[in-house]
Amino acid sequence: MPNLSSIKDTTALKQRYVNKVIVYVESDSDANLFRTIVGTKFHEYIQFETPPEKGEGCGPAKSFVAQYRKDNSRIYALLDGEAAVAENNGFEEFVKSDGAIFALKDPDGVLFLADHEAENILFRQADVIAYIAEQATLAEIGKKDPEEILLKVSSIIERQFAGALCKYASYRLHADGKISGVLSGTHAEHKPVDEIVKLLEQRVAACQCDWATFEAELERVRTHIVLHLETMDEHGKTTTKWRLADGKIALSQIRHAYKIAQTWEGPLAKQVAASPYAERFRQDLFKLTEIHVAA
Repeated sequence: MPNLSSIKDTTALKQRYVNKVIVYVESDSDANLFRTIVGTKFHEYIQFETPPEKGEGCGPAKSFVAQYRKDNSRIYALLDGEAAVAENNGFEEFVKSDGAIFALKDPDGVLFLADHEAENILFRQADVIAYIAEQATLAEIGKKDPEEILLKVSSIIERQFAGALCKYASYRLHADGKISGVLSGTHAEHKPVDEIVKLLEQRVAACQCDWATFEAELERVRTHIVLHLETMDEHGKTTTKWRLADGKIALSQIRHAYKIAQTWEGPLAKQVAASPYAERFRQDLFKLTEIHVAA
């Protein structure tokens, strides 16, 4: 055993002597959701952490794994699915993924959700429609039509699916050095299509990218996904759109539309943990991190 006083990097020290897989994630919310899905039964084998370094999005978790994995092969990152889009062949793998988690050949030790982000898991795997219908006063009981709720929720998610396509196009262009940033929230406001396009043109120009280049990439992204959707039945098409949509904005807009407290995320997470998805999540995660116990 090495002399502990000679090890100055406390993070490396912790990783060396924790006898379990350590998975770094993008936020405390992600860590809490994944702990809930995995369940306390498996906490002796795996733990979820956020990097101590500050930063936005997937950057800190990804760089943390790049720094420490060379000395400890049991260190991984689990990132939002959208983070795969900028990687080599990442967009194609993300779109076609039919599991809960997937990995690319590179970067080493980095795993991705098959969903755009954690919020997609909540509205895809929990019974959001029933939850909304049940949030009623005595006078309202039985008056919230689940079919009407589904139509409204689907409309919100469909708009954020369109927004996600713009984001994916900008990710790919950014990776090629053709745009100076990633476009998020392009469809966050409910505006007519012509207004959205006008605002999008302005944002693209502000990111030092010409409109023709962006529009061509957006069409490539849209065509790739549409061709994939055409191989599916109606349920599969809906599921895929809900998986690829901008989940954080969609979930927030659904909540605001029905005046529901943000604390609904806790009950939804518990529903997910009790669903068949939880077992699929564990199976994928344990296989990819080489945890040899039954999920």
